[in-house]
Amino acid sequence: MINRSAFLVSRKEPFFRWLAALDVPVREQPPREEKAVYLVPQCDHPADAAKLLDRLCREIFCRELEAWFQLEEDWPADRSPRVFRDWFDVELVELVEDLGRGPIENDEGPEDRHRFDSNPPPPPPPR
Repeated sequence: MINRSAFLVSRKEPFFRWLAALDVPVREQPPREEKAVYLVPQCDHPADAAKLLDRLCREIFCRELEAWFQLEEDWPADRSPRVFRDWFDVELVELVEDLGRGPIENDEGPEDRHRFDSNPPPPPPPR
């Protein structure tokens, strides 16, 4: 078990409409049932998770957009928490266990990890 929780992110219809409007070929679009997992500081309570999501939603929003279309000038200008909730469903996964073998590798350098948010990730809530 690791000292992280996770946000399980599902894309909703507004995301797919935006992607379709960019004329991205269908074969290059994510399957509608595909989800993304973002490891976050450990959260044991829904209220803490909601606050954490409010702090991280812009970075998650940008990462989701960048994964499918890298030209930032074509991203929606409004990436507020309200729009984020319109575009994505998020489920908190409180317990994260690593069943893999070997070290976890990160393909990003330290300067890339939080490039969409100048603030470092928030500390875990007090227990």
